[in-house]
Amino acid sequence: MTDIRSCPLSGHRNIPHTLPRWVAWFAFGVGLCGAISLRLILLAKAYRPELIRLFWYIGVCGNMVFFMFRSYITRKRRRLIMELRLVEKLKDRNNLRPEDYDAIKYIISSLSASKEQWNYAVIFVFSMAAIAWDLWFSMTSP
Repeated sequence: MTDIRSCPLSGHRNIPHTLPRWVAWFAFGVGLCGAISLRLILLAKAYRPELIRLFWYIGVCGNMVFFMFRSYITRKRRRLIMELRLVEKLKDRNNLRPEDYDAIKYIISSLSASKEQWNYAVIFVFSMAAIAWDLWFSMTSP
């Protein structure tokens, strides 16, 4: 989670600063709602067809917001790696500056704070449950 402002601890303009923890949890929640809503369409189809459109909009909008946020974070990380030429500098261990260490620290802390692995796990579990339920329902229905 990054912000365009510089990191106050490093004093370097290029190093993004980490956003508050609630931002990651909020993005996780929005993504989770989107993922679950899309899987609920199958249940709505069977029991409450009038909710299909609502679940679809919640699902698509939730996924869109989550993945836009993830894309924003990825672009910030990638920009930082490219601007500071961190990959090349890591190959030549003697060439790292204090700003480079701050950038690496930011990237690693940002990755470790990310909730995306939980979102992907929940999406997988609910997807498998939705598929299993739909297959079961279609085989038991006349």
